[in-house]
Amino acid sequence: MSSNNPFDFEQLRRMLEQLGFGDAEDLDLEELIAQVNKLQAPGSPFMFGMTNADRDPDAAWRTTLTAAKQLAAESGGDPSLREDEISAVRDAERLAQSWLTPVTEFAETGRAARAMTRGEWLDATSDGWRAVIEPIIDGLADALQRGGAVEDEAMQGMQQMLAPMMKSSASLIYRDRLKRELANVAGDILTGTELGFNLLGPSDVVLLPTNVAQFTRDLDANDSDLVLYLLLREAARQRLFHSVGWLSPQLSALLAHFAREITIDFESIAGQFQPENFEGLSLEDVVAVGESVRGSFFQPASTPTQLEILERLEVLLALVEGWVDHVVAKATAPWMPHAAQLGEVLNRRRASATPVTSVFSELVGLDLRPRLVRDARNLWAAVEHERGQAGRDAVWGHPDLLPTKSHLADPLSFATGQDAPDTAEDELDTELRKLLGE
Repeated sequence: MSSNNPFDFEQLRRMLEQLGFGDAEDLDLEELIAQVNKLQAPGSPFMFGMTNADRDPDAAWRTTLTAAKQLAAESGGDPSLREDEISAVRDAERLAQSWLTPVTEFAETGRAARAMTRGEWLDATSDGWRAVIEPIIDGLADALQRGGAVEDEAMQGMQQMLAPMMKSSASLIYRDRLKRELANVAGDILTGTELGFNLLGPSDVVLLPTNVAQFTRDLDANDSDLVLYLLLREAARQRLFHSVGWLSPQLSALLAHFAREITIDFESIAGQFQPENFEGLSLEDVVAVGESVRGSFFQPASTPTQLEILERLEVLLALVEGWVDHVVAKATAPWMPHAAQLGEVLNRRRASATPVTSVFSELVGLDLRPRLVRDARNLWAAVEHERGQAGRDAVWGHPDLLPTKSHLADPLSFATGQDAPDTAEDELDTELRKLLGE
């Protein structure tokens, strides 16, 4: 197979003869088009099991989400919440809020805490996930065209006719992967925004009791203390998202921009579809191909734009989590002697390979690493030491005021104002402002 084309066109010529298109050197194009249209008709193996619902974006998303909820329930169960579980979350969240109020300038959101099942969390984050995922699915055809241009004019027409089939198969592969990853995350996530992104929409403090019980099963920690600690972190993060109006849109815009920049590894996908096997392909065959290319669906981030977006996302997420670490440490200092041990438990979880930490790598090819969080926590402590609590939280007043990656390596330079921020706007800043409607 050519390194430039996802198809071996010599094999394709032979396949056309085998499928009854006549002499590959003297093709009847009208007959060829009729045969291809027939192969792509509903019920044909070339449609890979696609139904009219699959071709409707709204119906396809509902189907994918329903499948994810079913997988989540099958893999670990999704029991209905008891009233005492719901009450315990609300009571612990009220206590958490009372501890947070003295240590941050950001006020409560005014929304009641919510305990959720796995299925409820998937429903609540559905719109957020869709905004992230659909640009990838919509970009499959563009990625195919970018990766498979050919010079042979006769073959260009053939490639255009085969492109919808490849797009359909790649979309099905991705949706099969998507429902599994969403189910895995729903079975692992402890609080509503543990991912670092507020996919919920509203600034609700959310905890998933079933997952917390599963997580604490083998821990040498008091369950009620861990629930309170998790709610402290979630409430702090939601105060930040709620009070800093630009933060969630900025994170979402960066994520969406990265999604538009990714390239799909069609070479690895197309290489699994041997022309002599096309006629007998089924949906199960497509899913099997999806499993075989699971680790190489996306090309690694390599363009300057991709790498810049990746760095900005890493720094912004580190600043959020570092701020949460710092604020929660202050909030628990007078009341919770074992808070440091609980924090270390969550640090290890953050650094380990779990569905929560790997989901964006699996679904978007975005490999976010937590190595900057400790530096960010030190930076916020240094800023508070130099400027006070109000000065620390005032840094969130505008994205141009935030520390950069170099500041994380040298917190004092930022805290003391020795290194004034560069306010020059680059191309990515301009693009983000367009996305945010500024």
